[in-house]
Amino acid sequence: MNIIDTRDLIETRDKLKEQILDSFLEDFPHYADMTESFEDIRFEEEELDSWKLGWVEDLSEITRIDELENEIGSEFEDGVQLIEESDFEDYCTYLLKDLGYIPRDFPSWIEIDWEATASNMRSDYSGVEFDGLTYLYRV
Repeated sequence: MNIIDTRDLIETRDKLKEQILDSFLEDFPHYADMTESFEDIRFEEEELDSWKLGWVEDLSEITRIDELENEIGSEFEDGVQLIEESDFEDYCTYLLKDLGYIPRDFPSWIEIDWEATASNMRSDYSGVEFDGLTYLYRV
């Protein structure tokens, strides 16, 4: 099952920012006095153009995480579970069993319409696009 915890995305973003800041301060020490954090990096300076090329993918990852955070809202920092839409039925099955709504020793000869159950549960979830996939989340 593909589930992303937004706290993991925050950790990834923070590490990337730290790596980029360290590289920036190493390569451009003359900016050290005016650069205390990643947000202080003067990306618009022409002398940074070739340096930025080495960080394009990482800067793009930071932007994607920032955009996702903006779309989800303040709950993002508290940890939101993003469930890939194609895994939602399996997620609902697991969740209902884990919460005790379906006993662990439930007879295998009794069938539950998991598709309908997931459809009913879907109304409590919102959708968001991230990295080309649709994820469902509940806040």
